[in-house]
Order: sequence, then structure tokens, then C-alpha cells
Amino acid sequence: MVTIPITASTPYNVVVDNEDRWIGTNDWSHASMLWVITDEHVDLLYGESFLEKLKHVHSRVVWSVVEAGDASKSLSRLDQLVSEGLRHGCDRHTLIIAFGGGMVGDLAGFLASVYMRGVPYIQVPTTILAHDSAVGGKVAVNHPLAKNAIGSFYQPVGVYYNVSRFETLPVQEVRSGIGELLKHAYLSRYVLESSFEDDLFFALTGLVKIDWITWLARGIEVKRAIVETDEREQGIRAWLNFGHTFGHALESVEAYRIPHGEAVLHGMVFAFLLSNDESRARRLFEWIRMNDVTPIDWKPFDHYIEKMTRDKKNRHGEIRFVLLRDSIAVEAVPLEQIQHTFEQMKGWWEQ
Repeated sequence: MVTIPITASTPYNVVVDNEDRWIGTNDWSHASMLWVITDEHVDLLYGESFLEKLKHVHSRVVWSVVEAGDASKSLSRLDQLVSEGLRHGCDRHTLIIAFGGGMVGDLAGFLASVYMRGVPYIQVPTTILAHDSAVGGKVAVNHPLAKNAIGSFYQPVGVYYNVSRFETLPVQEVRSGIGELLKHAYLSRYVLESSFEDDLFFALTGLVKIDWITWLARGIEVKRAIVETDEREQGIRAWLNFGHTFGHALESVEAYRIPHGEAVLHGMVFAFLLSNDESRARRLFEWIRMNDVTPIDWKPFDHYIEKMTRDKKNRHGEIRFVLLRDSIAVEAVPLEQIQHTFEQMKGWWEQ
């Protein structure tokens, strides 16, 4: 078990374990009831056992299940959950528990931020990918025109991982989680005393033997260092969007056929090429190919530009990317350079 304290506006701990010991050690006396938000897949796999554990510590548990997939991160689903909470008598002392992957965490966290003007919530992630989204307090739902366009900063009161649940993750979900873990590895040289980029690539050659407790803790340490410096994304927290400008556009153009973390893997190759770092772009690209990451179904360039123009990092109509060089820059990139990189990356796939 590893415990990582996060010093944010609401301080909390991230606990990475291989069981649910936290349930028996938490103080539940301040919660009038527990309101669990989960999705159909997690409910089917772990709902019954998790509910039984919660019933041992609290007499009132409300259980809400949404459809799996990013389509549930919507205002309409949020409205349905608010109605469900009101029908069950959830009040301002209710504790919301986000039990699932990144979509559930974003949706339940945003629900917590607006229900009764704000109730406490905890994150219980069930995917590798969520080690990024569950930490830091960014919560949101999607708008038809842009991903995560409706959201807020709202810190959880705790994050509790049980990595034994990874055993049922499909291989695509494992690869998706590795996308965000690799992002943290690339950033580590800029925010920690040493880089773990090469160590992680070495570990990934034996995928099934990865010590998830150790590696998630290392990824979370990167996010902790950034969030504690810039909780509300006024400066360096934008670094965490490395690979996301093209990645988010790719997700949207592909109608979410490519999972978020896999889209970020492609997006980091794109960003390395923009940074003129072909060596790191090539190593990541070859890893993507070797590990059967979902390939891109290339569309015309203007499809992607339309989505990238709505990226939250943009200013004055300029498309901005996070670029890794001797230092990290968040800078505007000319349209001609973006198109050249698009054609270069597309050419690699067609070789």
C-alpha cells in the first residue's frame, strides 16, 4: 500500500492498494448517506461485493448506475442523477462515491460540485487511466461541440485505488491507462528530481508483470507536484495536457472509437513531431504499433483542425500545444506547421 498526500485547497490522500482496507478505517459518521455512482460494466463485475462492504459501515446507501461510455458525461445524464438523488432524499451531508473509471469520476465529481451547491465526494477508480483523472479535482461533462466544456475544479476528500480490479480490464483499457502513465513519465524530468521515462519503457516490455501499485504511485507523484503548484490551471497545470490537443480532436473525429488514453498516445507522437523530437516520436510510435494500439482511421485535415480550434488552451484564435524541449512550452503553432506534422504522422502509418 502507498499513501500520497495531496496538498490542495481541500487536502486529501491518494491510497494505492490491492484491497479495500480504507472502507474499514474511514470515519463515516459525518455522512447522512452514501451515494454511489457507477456504470453498468463496473456494477456487473464488482457492484454486489462493493455494496456489501459499504453496508457494513453505513446503513443508508443509494446506488445509481449509468451507461458505460463517454455518452453518459452529459447534462441530460446529470439532470437524471439529480432527480434520482432528490427522490432518495440525498441531502447536503450525503457523501458521493465515484466507483468506476474516468468517465464516472468526471460525472460524479461534477454532480458533487453542483448538487445542493456542493457535497463531498471520494474517488474509487477501477481503471489505470483514472490515476490521472481521479487526482486533481478537475470534473466535467461534455458538450456536443467540445469535450469537458462544462465543468469546475472541485477536490475529492479521498482517492482509493484497489489495483486487484485491473485483472478484469480489457487489454485496450490497459493500453489506454498506459497512455496517461507514459505522459507522466515524459513530464517527470521537468517536475521531479529524476526522470522515470526509460524505466517505464523497460517495464512495458513485460506488460503482464507490471507492479501497478509502484507505477501508479510514480505517475500520481508527477500529477501531485503539478497540481500543488497550480491547482486551478493558471500556469504549469496546462503541462498535463501534453498529447491532448491532437488527442482530444482524434477522439472526437473518431466518435470515441479510440479510447482516451490511446488517443493521447497518438497525440504525444504528434506533439513530439511538432517539437522536432523525432527520436522520441519514433520510439513511442514503434511501441504503439508493437502493442496493437487502435490505429487512426485518417480523415481530411480540416476535420481535426475544426476540433483543435475549440481546445481550452487556445488564445486569440491560435491553436496551442504543450511541447517538450529543454523546458516545457505551451505555445501557438502555425496552421502550416500543424498540417505538415499531420501529413508526416499519417505517412508513418502508411509505410
